[in-house]
Parts: sequence; structure tokens; C-alpha cells
Amino acid sequence: MRVITRHLTSQIILSTSLVLMALIGLFLFFDLVNQVDKIGSSYGMLQALAITGFSIPSHLYEVMPIGVLLGAVYTMSRWAANSEFTILRVAGMSPLSLTRSLMVPGLILVGFTYLLGEFVAPESDALRQEVQLKIYSRPLTASGYDSGVWARDQVYDNSKKLVLSRYVNVQSLKSGAAQEANGWRVYEFTTGNELHRMIEAPSGSYQEGKGWVLKDAVVTDFPSLLGGDPKAIPKPVVRHTEPSMVLSTTLAPRILSVIVADPDHMPILDLGSYLHHLKQNHEDTSRYEVAFWKKVFYPLSILVMLALSMPFAYLSTRSGGVSLKIFVGVMIGIAFYALNNLFSYIGILSTFPPIMAAITPILVTLILAAVAIAKVERR
Repeated sequence: MRVITRHLTSQIILSTSLVLMALIGLFLFFDLVNQVDKIGSSYGMLQALAITGFSIPSHLYEVMPIGVLLGAVYTMSRWAANSEFTILRVAGMSPLSLTRSLMVPGLILVGFTYLLGEFVAPESDALRQEVQLKIYSRPLTASGYDSGVWARDQVYDNSKKLVLSRYVNVQSLKSGAAQEANGWRVYEFTTGNELHRMIEAPSGSYQEGKGWVLKDAVVTDFPSLLGGDPKAIPKPVVRHTEPSMVLSTTLAPRILSVIVADPDHMPILDLGSYLHHLKQNHEDTSRYEVAFWKKVFYPLSILVMLALSMPFAYLSTRSGGVSLKIFVGVMIGIAFYALNNLFSYIGILSTFPPIMAAITPILVTLILAAVAIAKVERR
């Protein structure tokens, strides 16, 4: 059985690698085609190839389950066509034994996908973003927001009592790591929703352990108008400038970088820290919760794809050639991809629990695989 498992593992990984190379080749071709109007006018061919090359890990992460499905379907169909699997069944290989053998390549590919999605793809996306920013000579801004990045922060005292609610607006970030930011506007409100202070600064940099250091900050202090004598003359608005001002806040660079990035391309740790920040500030977390749970469960869909490939080993050549089975595998992969996106939107737009939105496509596909295996086993 160990020999069979090793042989099956090598065949599936080899077939999956070839399929992924073909899929990535298509993605790279379309990426280059989309840049045709910019090559030669905005940047050269080398820059276009760099932008395209840095997108490979993200594309690889996205198509990994489909690639595994097609590679496994091809391997199983070839074993069925060559009667190899028929001999194994006669020798006593049961569906449970086949499942155990498939777990080995499955776990290897799951681990590789987690590594790709958590470390390689985010870093590659950051490098691609840096190249694009240097080409266009512009800072990093939040997509779709002309006014920059908006974030909410709350300030507590030592007894964990809320003191201030703070709304922070940053026009742009200087780097993907968000260590520097330009165009600061900070509005601080008391617990009675009264504007307490406004801070404006042209730039700021983050210092670990201290917070954001704002340069040439203009601070405007507003007097309290609540609870005082209505006949008394109100205190004047005080405005002063500070060359260097430390803003202690929970809005670390990692959180700001999450705000301007696509949640589906962020690591689990970054999404988790930002979710914690949103919950602390009582903000809507549905979009980021769905993205978080998708990142947790998406690599596990590879095991489901391998389960879906098992029925193809039980089908003889009379049930269709290898090409027909590959076509069926492509349709299944597209259906899974569409179902995954559908439930992601459902989780964001409705009260459907985010964890269920992330895991339901996998469960549905797993049930279909179990039904298909039971059906072909009875034949």
C-alpha cells in the first residue's frame, strides 16, 4: 500500500503541476494583453513583465483547488483507462483505502496552499504594488475613496473606560507597509458626541512603542458647550502648532495597510488583527469575517477536490475518454468557484453567518462527492 500511495502521490502532484502551469500561462497572457495600451506609453516591457510576474502567486493560490481537481481527475481517468485501478480493486483496495492514499498528496498540497496564501502571495502583491506606485509616481490610497483612508479609533483610560472616539482620515500611504502617511486629519469626540479636538498634519511616521509621530501638526481645541451655564460667555477656540506630536492609537501600520488592500489577498493574521480592531470600535465586520473564514477553509477545499476525483477512477473507458472526464472536471471546478463566490456575497449582504458562508460550498461539494462515490461503488 505504501508503494501505491507514493506512486499515486507523485502522479497527482506531477499532473497538478502541469495543469497549474497551463492555467497560470493563460492568466499571464491575459494580464499582458490588458497592459498593451500602457506598454510603451506609461512604462516599458520589462516593467510590464515585472507587474505580471508578481501576480503569479495570487493567481496560483486562486486556481489551486481547480488545478488539483483536474490533475487528480486526469490521474484517476488514466488509471481507469489502463485498468490499473481495476487491478487494485481486485487486489482489495476499497474506497476507504483510496481515501487514505489520497490524503498524502492532499495534505502536501494543502500545506503548500496555506504557505502560498499566507506568506508568498501577500509579499508578492506588495512588491507588485510598489512597482506600480513607482511607475506612476503616486502614493498608495484606498481604492474607490477620493478622500483617502478613513478609520475609527477609541481611546480608553487605565480602567478600560471610554474617554474619546477618534475618526482618522489619511490622504495617502507612502509604502505598502504603511509606515509613513500623508495628509492627516483627526477628529476627537467626547463620550457625549461633542467635538473635542481636531488635528491636522501634512505627514506622519510610525514609531514602534510610541505611535504615529505627526510633523507640524495644527491642533484646534474646542470648548465644551454641554452642561455649562447658558448665560456664560463660551471659551474661545484655541489653535496652536506642534512641530512634532505623538498620536497614541491602535491604528498600527498593519491595520492601515489592511484598509487599503483587498481582504481576499490579506494573510489570516492581518485579517484577524483588523477584525479585532473593528469589533473594539463596534464597526461592521461582515466583509472581513467572510474573507477571514475563506482564508481559513479555502485550502481545505483541495481535499474535497481530491474526493471529487475518486469516482472517475471507477468509470471504465466505456463511460467516456480521458478528455471527456477532464471536461467534466473543468465544469465541476467552475461550478465550485462560482458557488464559493456566491456564498461570499451572501455572507456579506445578509445575516448568513460568515463562517457558514465560507464552509457551505465545501460541504455541498463534499456531499456531492460522497453521493457520487457511493453510486459508482454500487455499479
